[in-house]
Amino acid sequence: MESRVQIEIFEAFRKGMRSYFMLPELPKSMRAKHSSVSARVASALRPFFPDSVNVDIDLLGADILIWDDKGPLLALFWSSSYLAKGRKEKAIAFHEKYSTPLTLAFSLFPDKERFLVYRIEKGYIEYLHIDKNTFSEEVLRRCTIAEGKNDDGQLLLPLRQKHRKATS
Repeated sequence: MESRVQIEIFEAFRKGMRSYFMLPELPKSMRAKHSSVSARVASALRPFFPDSVNVDIDLLGADILIWDDKGPLLALFWSSSYLAKGRKEKAIAFHEKYSTPLTLAFSLFPDKERFLVYRIEKGYIEYLHIDKNTFSEEVLRRCTIAEGKNDDGQLLLPLRQKHRKATS
């Protein structure tokens, strides 16, 4: 039962983010204030959750919180660039404190074709790349939350190397 709920919540997140990335004002909006972008993302997510569920920003320390009368269902923490270690730790701490079925931390990367998602659920963190156009997923890594807490490294998007012309 719990696994099905997590799948449904993640699928609603994916649909909402697809809607968000299709917004015509997107390039400017990603450079706006954090709370403004959170509000736009929350608005894009809202139609994909039941009416009985609330979608709020800046609640209980989460950037976006989706909750019902039983408590948090989905907590979102985001950054426009790579997520700082402290933000990832904050997402993990929230997940553990509130026993949220699913907690996601993600990096939007305005100038890239993919965004990076840290999917935190039931003892594990899964690192995913999601293509902004096709929404295909690539699992980069899966580890326990304990391993993720101790991970000093940052998972980076592979960057294309720019080739310089040789000058004589």
